[in-house]
Amino acid sequence: MSQRLELMVEVSAQNSRAAHDRRHFNNILLELLEQGKTGEASALLQSQNQTTHEISKVYCENPAVNAAVCHYASLAEQESIPTDIELDISTKLALDSLELAMVVSNLMENAISACRRLPRNQASYLRFTCRSVGRLLLEIENPCTEDTVLDEKGYPIAREEGHGIGTKGVIAFVKKYDGELLYKIEKGVFRVRILV
Repeated sequence: MSQRLELMVEVSAQNSRAAHDRRHFNNILLELLEQGKTGEASALLQSQNQTTHEISKVYCENPAVNAAVCHYASLAEQESIPTDIELDISTKLALDSLELAMVVSNLMENAISACRRLPRNQASYLRFTCRSVGRLLLEIENPCTEDTVLDEKGYPIAREEGHGIGTKGVIAFVKKYDGELLYKIEKGVFRVRILV
């Protein structure tokens, strides 16, 4: 009986992550379509796992990741959150581009949410860098409120019911690719670093 219960809990958690990831997938797909990238949108739909129109901004060569970054950079701009984005992510990766785009979506969405919670007198920003050093080294940095904390495993503690699903997806992604994940809070600055 308890094994069935554990299985049901795990399936429920997987379904929650899948629904969360679908939302990010839909945002990426919408961004590609809004940019006129119907060929890449079609390829994303077909693979689920290149068109001629120019996109509004090119942050990196990888279409899926670039679409995710464009979407969330646009949201940050709408919220008057300054961004500093420097990415070196090619089209050919040793990992699934769509999965990476989902992780980037989660991290950028969390950074924007953290900036929204800042007191009015505290400056907000979102800094995202990615370097290719044989593997990908991603780092996202943003200011955070004083009550932002990490749990005993070093992962951020969700503030509200239903939140934290994206962090679980990031952890699963890093484990899948035998990578490294580090969250750090220091002097009001939240950083997440991933090596995959």
